[in-house]
Amino acid sequence: MADYGKTLKHLIDFSSVKMYLVAEAVGYDVSYISKWCNKGYLPSAKAVPKINSILSGLLAEDISLHCDLDEFNRQFDVQATGETLEAIIQTMLQDAYEDSGKKEAAARNGKNGNEVSIGARTLVHTNEIRRFFREEFTECLRTSQTSPENPLQILCTLDLCLFLSKVLPELTFPVDMDFHVKIAVQEDRLYRDHFALLPKLYSFLSLNCRVSFELFSNEKIECANTILIEDRMAAICSLDSDGRVMSVFSVSDPQTVHHMYSKILPLFNRSRLLLRDSDPIDFHRKGYRTDFYSRDHFQILLACGFEYLLPRDCWESVVETARKKYKNEHIALLVRRLQVTWEEIFEHGSIDFFVLKTALLRYMETGEIIFTDVVHRLTPEQRKSHVLNVLEVTRKNPNIVFYLIDDEKFQTKNPLAYLSVFNNREKAFLKNPNRYHCENGPFFYSIRDNNLISKMGEFFDDLKTTPVCSRYGHEELQAFYDKYSSLINRMIDL
Repeated sequence: MADYGKTLKHLIDFSSVKMYLVAEAVGYDVSYISKWCNKGYLPSAKAVPKINSILSGLLAEDISLHCDLDEFNRQFDVQATGETLEAIIQTMLQDAYEDSGKKEAAARNGKNGNEVSIGARTLVHTNEIRRFFREEFTECLRTSQTSPENPLQILCTLDLCLFLSKVLPELTFPVDMDFHVKIAVQEDRLYRDHFALLPKLYSFLSLNCRVSFELFSNEKIECANTILIEDRMAAICSLDSDGRVMSVFSVSDPQTVHHMYSKILPLFNRSRLLLRDSDPIDFHRKGYRTDFYSRDHFQILLACGFEYLLPRDCWESVVETARKKYKNEHIALLVRRLQVTWEEIFEHGSIDFFVLKTALLRYMETGEIIFTDVVHRLTPEQRKSHVLNVLEVTRKNPNIVFYLIDDEKFQTKNPLAYLSVFNNREKAFLKNPNRYHCENGPFFYSIRDNNLISKMGEFFDDLKTTPVCSRYGHEELQAFYDKYSSLINRMIDL
């Protein structure tokens, strides 16, 4: 009897198709394809006909173009021609799937008891439910095996807003482990109370800056009420009209969890993406920064240093760091291009800089900035020159305004964990400074939803009038510097 995973792996290995291309074609995560090939897991019976059809077309096209058909016939003991290759591959996969299904059924029948009941529990008491979210969920994550190349996949169809509002118990993720979480958001709830929920969302992403999240509209998945930890645990929750959990049905049998995962993941793949994680290579390849800075009316919240309004001598030192420390001429060239772009923006553009007080003080003491993807430290003299250049640029362009935020009043406990926010009311992204000092978490989040970008703009406009925010135009900056310049210089020289 044929084995589905071995047959699929043999076909992929024979062709020149990469695993990630297979994953993209069928709409599954690459780690999931790997489990089909190497760990004996099977796609669901409902999904497999479409999966096999897509795979046979992809593999047949590649084999026809790049491989020896005679060698294919020899290895797989078939008599395929160019015209029949796709149909033969599809038949091979389907036959292998049926054989593997029979083996799986025989193995289940050979065991005592009901396989589905293994590891299944129903929780109805409030303390049990609270313990499940606060302790058992975290313990299941902590005892999982993860790596940067193979992060643990987590699916949550429960509305993130309910967690942010404390209607649902808080989810806690262990540090120094690799997790990728797809989670649903009810947009109406988020946007209806955006001034309260957006800072909570920001704090949630900041506190969990070592976890990679993707946020999806819950339009197609709001009734599932499921949390899944890949191959480890699944929980189906019944909710009352306010979104509170009344009961939890929890399953830990790997095969059952796997089949549930295969049913829920396609729902996310068909849902509208609101926010996704990204890395520097993806950002550069898609020209995201260039496109972002081609617009105007910027709102920029900086959580690590202040890399804008640098004097010319500082630009040169950043370029040298890119070349010598990172040995990356591409980043050095990007710095040069941004210098030209930013000088034009600073001359005429409209920019609201929101600066965290703790981040500003830390920059004055350390001089650390993250310029594009270059971690760089300015010397004390460069920092002093930077301060003077800020005063000069704001004198020439009154449309550049600073808002100092007293972040000591924020809920986030770790001042190094904040995310930077970049918005121009048409495009927006978040940057994770912590990622440049550790191995976990995303470098960036790109905002994919125009409504979310618009609400972010409204939030920043409202933030200006709150007690935690103090406005500094050129006159206020100059007056502050005239009064405290000696103190500022002593802080820098420490």
